[in-house]
Amino acid sequence: MPLSEKVGQQRVRILCLSLLVIALLLLLAGRLFYLQIMQGHTYAEQALKNMVRPERIPAQRGRIYDREGRLLAGSRVGFNLNLEAGHPAYRDQRRLRGAVEEVAAILGRDADVLEQRALRYRRMFEPLLIARDMQISALAPFFERLYPIQGITRSSIPVRWYPNGDLAAHVLGHVGVIEEEELEKAGDLRFRRGVFLGRSGIEFQYETMLHGTDGETSVEVDAVGRTTDLFSDLPPKPAKPGSDLYLTLDARLQRVAEDALRKAQPHGEEGSAPVRGSLVALDPWTGEVLVCASSPGFDPNDFAHGLTPAQWKALNDETHPLLNRVIQAAYPPGSTFKVVTALAGLDEGIVSGEMAFEPCRGEYRFGRRVYGCWKEEGHGRLELRGAFEQSCDVYFYQVGRAMGLERLLRFAGSLNLDALTGIDLPEEREGLIPTMDWYRRRLGTEPPAGNALNISIGQGEILLTPIQLASLFAAIVSDGVVRHPHMTLRAVGYDGTLIWDHAGQQNVVGDLGVPDSHLVVLRDLLEAAVQGRRGTGWRARVPGVCVGGKTGTSQNPHGEDHALFVGVAPMENPQIVAVAVIEESGHGGSVAAPVVQAVLEAFLLGGPEMLSEKVAAECHRIYGPGH
Repeated sequence: MPLSEKVGQQRVRILCLSLLVIALLLLLAGRLFYLQIMQGHTYAEQALKNMVRPERIPAQRGRIYDREGRLLAGSRVGFNLNLEAGHPAYRDQRRLRGAVEEVAAILGRDADVLEQRALRYRRMFEPLLIARDMQISALAPFFERLYPIQGITRSSIPVRWYPNGDLAAHVLGHVGVIEEEELEKAGDLRFRRGVFLGRSGIEFQYETMLHGTDGETSVEVDAVGRTTDLFSDLPPKPAKPGSDLYLTLDARLQRVAEDALRKAQPHGEEGSAPVRGSLVALDPWTGEVLVCASSPGFDPNDFAHGLTPAQWKALNDETHPLLNRVIQAAYPPGSTFKVVTALAGLDEGIVSGEMAFEPCRGEYRFGRRVYGCWKEEGHGRLELRGAFEQSCDVYFYQVGRAMGLERLLRFAGSLNLDALTGIDLPEEREGLIPTMDWYRRRLGTEPPAGNALNISIGQGEILLTPIQLASLFAAIVSDGVVRHPHMTLRAVGYDGTLIWDHAGQQNVVGDLGVPDSHLVVLRDLLEAAVQGRRGTGWRARVPGVCVGGKTGTSQNPHGEDHALFVGVAPMENPQIVAVAVIEESGHGGSVAAPVVQAVLEAFLLGGPEMLSEKVAAECHRIYGPGH
């Protein structure tokens, strides 16, 4: 081959090779341009995510105080232990299983259950909580043994804290961890796994105000996923605490009421079974709830750090400790309902201060049935004041008979006694004032005329809650106006700004619709029932104070009679109305009246401070002086 031809071929090869190199360089440059320029931000973010992890800063729930600024609910510091199930070291599920078995052995947990949870959280790329709310003294030995396990982290969290234990538990309520199905429905970034929400009471009613807004910080992690330091290039977003609430509740009176309920023993007997009952006290001029006590109670702190199976079982026994009997239990009102019968008789002109019916001989015969009086030997001949003072059933049987069932029910219905009061607590129960149509639907015929006698003394089908009774008596002893009972005074933002203030406001719902002259008569009757020489409510007397009220003993088809008492003080200018119901305990005058007396005396004459030195010191340590 000629030399010139060989040189030409070489030049062609060199040119092709050069073009190939140039193409490869251009391709490499293009790829580098794409990765560095076009997708540089995306890969930088991915690299940052591998090095930096966002961590939630849980917000403290707003604090809850009583009307005098005493702390009822706050927050303390707790520690959680977590396992990063999605850690790179656990790409092999067998290694994750091994880590889970180690964790389970150290913490005394079921390895199979823990592994199932770990796999679920691994798919969600979220840390698995393995131990909640550990105290620092208990955390140290566990963490020392767990630290060598890859992906183990700890975090500090605010834990709901009730410094007074079970005090006002039914009012405050409790918190609980958000459930998976709630997360799916929430659609709110504030609600993440592990977040605590209000489940009952004020905690539930004002959840949106108390919850607060979580913050977020960024931390650097090492090759095995452990936190090494804060990532300063991304400034943290601080958490915003929830708003503080001030309740109408007086914690000192609440403590007196709860202690009195615990000491109230059926028929004066000592027993180990917890007393079942409640006490509610209102300011009759504003509807502010001063006391809302229900027994038996519970310690909401147990919910804040998780219930054991034994604790959950105890909270669901036959005494129903979680039931707020003030608003969720309805009873026949017994003789406390005689205020309604007396008002109906006055309204229809059937009774007057001087009018008397047949004398009481211990029983009253109507048709084929004999209706007994609580006093077997009878009260003799009485007028209205004496009948009310001694709570004579026979007198009020005759008022009910003269009224007739339809008129008596219509009058009671006009007072809206059984309607929801609208108190700002969840799950309030309605009462029952039957109507003629209600009887016809239930019986399939006209109700017996004798039902009027049962209704006249608060028995039969009629049912009222303690808060409904309190609302009725508050209207009677004030100005005839029905006011909305409420639990909150004011709300204050985390920055100290006043959100709203209800102090002293009168939330008028309606009025009783009866003449003032009738109310004057009723107040005189209430005074006689306590201050009178033969008053059945004499055990509610407070030295130096004119107390009024009404006893009640309601029949219970499931056991012993319920004891009721309504107290009012002072009668010349009523400032407090208190209603106590003690289940299956006997007579209202002997069992319920002393419970109310303890609260009236503490309200009128003062009493010991409710905070113990230990609780006060702990409040001061966490929040500073003044809490």
